[in-house]
Amino acid sequence: MRPAPDAGFGHVIAAEVVSNFGSMMSRIAIPWLAVLTLGANPWQMGLLAVADRLAGALTALAMGIAIDRLPKRSVMVRADVARSLLLALLALAATTGRLSFALLVVVAAAGGVLDMAFELARSAWIAQAVPAPALSQRNAQLSAGAAISESLAFAITGVVFQWLGGVAALLVDGLSYLASALLLRRVGEPEPEPPADGNRRHTTLAEALRLMLGHPALRALAALDVLVALSAGVGVSSYMIYVSRDLALSTGLLGLVFALGGAGSAIGAALAPRAGRRLGHGRALAWGLAAAALGSALVPLAGSAGAGVVLLLAAHQLVGDAGQTGYAIHDRTLRQTLVPSDALARVDAAIRTLGQCALVAGALGGGAFATGYGTRGGLWLSAALLAAAALLAWAAFGHTAGSAESRSID
Repeated sequence: MRPAPDAGFGHVIAAEVVSNFGSMMSRIAIPWLAVLTLGANPWQMGLLAVADRLAGALTALAMGIAIDRLPKRSVMVRADVARSLLLALLALAATTGRLSFALLVVVAAAGGVLDMAFELARSAWIAQAVPAPALSQRNAQLSAGAAISESLAFAITGVVFQWLGGVAALLVDGLSYLASALLLRRVGEPEPEPPADGNRRHTTLAEALRLMLGHPALRALAALDVLVALSAGVGVSSYMIYVSRDLALSTGLLGLVFALGGAGSAIGAALAPRAGRRLGHGRALAWGLAAAALGSALVPLAGSAGAGVVLLLAAHQLVGDAGQTGYAIHDRTLRQTLVPSDALARVDAAIRTLGQCALVAGALGGGAFATGYGTRGGLWLSAALLAAAALLAWAAFGHTAGSAESRSID
């Protein structure tokens, strides 16, 4: 029998808000430590930027196998505690003068592994604890909580770093993970839905991969994840250089623009459930990608907007992030409803591995492309990849409801 509807989900949302607030702080603080304390060069910054993604990609499949067989809440709690200890170690090294670039990379890589473990376990927990018709709403609430904490974190991290230093930002993040672990300890551990034949299904990685590759909807979701990740990788290699150096905008102004991204994500989270009910998850996913592509195209357009440059960048944060969040919510919901609960972590890991590898390839290839064609050209390429993803999503889901309400894949 399915567990009680939404049992403990409020604590999961609270844990997401708290931990995401801290992680957004360290996501900014660690690169600042590398640049301002250690004097890292561009090559080192590139390595630091992809260390967590590479580590997560290389270990995702193995973790997916383990997580499918382990209590999901326990995995989340242990990942939170381990992430807190990692940041405490980094803060101690910074305080005692033993901080090194190698240590930053190791911590980033280890954090990437733990982040992947936590996300796989959380997605599987939600699939087991929440009835299928409520998945879209609950995923939207989770995204809304993350958006709010992201905006707050970006708004105050610069002040904390400037007044109290990078160590304070790391400690805040470490404490946020401990708070998340305490909240999650109050969450129940639902039993997975037993298969109809009474036998546990998809117990091997090969079976999970066969399931993903053998079903058109899952293949489409994997291809979309690759295109979106490629776009993100290409964009990240050009965006900061474009807005900071090419457009010569101040860091204070850019901080306010970045904070709007959280508002855009909150808008996307608020609209996603209604869009899923009216259009079906597949078509709503396609429209989310279309909005993300439109928002992304506003960034290179800002280069010729004159006084309207800030308005276009702000619109990108609102429209683009709303679309990205809508896409992510419906993508997550489709995975959770299409895949049997005892194989979800493995299938999810396989798709995420492809996406993480594509993100790294996009960052490296995007850097080379922008070197030859300029940062504005790189941003146009990023927008084009999102547009291609939107077209693929419509081709795959545009003529069907795409809102599977049960795990119907055998």
